[in-house]
Amino acid sequence: MATDTTKTIDELETDLHTVASALRLSEAQNIVETNVIVSMASGLIPVPLFDMISLTNIQFHMIQTLAEHYEIPADNINKSLITSLITGSLPVVSMLGLGSFIKSIPGIGSLAGSGSVAIISGAIGYAVGQVFIRHFEQGGTLEDFNPASAKEYFSEQFKAGKVLAKDLIQELKEQKEQKQDKISDSETSSDPA
Repeated sequence: MATDTTKTIDELETDLHTVASALRLSEAQNIVETNVIVSMASGLIPVPLFDMISLTNIQFHMIQTLAEHYEIPADNINKSLITSLITGSLPVVSMLGLGSFIKSIPGIGSLAGSGSVAIISGAIGYAVGQVFIRHFEQGGTLEDFNPASAKEYFSEQFKAGKVLAKDLIQELKEQKEQKQDKISDSETSSDPA
């Protein structure tokens, strides 16, 4: 009979560990999702190159936050980690740089460049976050992170991040339309004419 109790306790400990791991991962994903939104906002900065500088700082902060979340010392994060990860995928850098450059064209350039840079910035934020979540979940630290080994996974996650960023923009547009519809309905119903 004591064996049954011990087995039940062992099963409960296993279940508790599974739930704790799932919760840790869920909280890490929330950190990344918040970062995607902030990254997209940085893409709306109308001044060319400032958006790229801002994006780098946002990614730096996200990696610090994820490291702290996984209880990994974050004292000596090297910004070259982020730079080498992002620049390891040349098409990503090209798209970001081109979008930022387009902002310098008077008039339509700022609007067109901001939209594309916002999506690319969000996708970069998502990809960087997913790379570091996977690295930390596998027991990695900041000292043993190898950007070259994460290049392929980064590219996959960048594609997924573009879809997520576009979906977020669509969701925001729909919310805006709903608010405008409510305002129009309330104005129509309160108009005595």
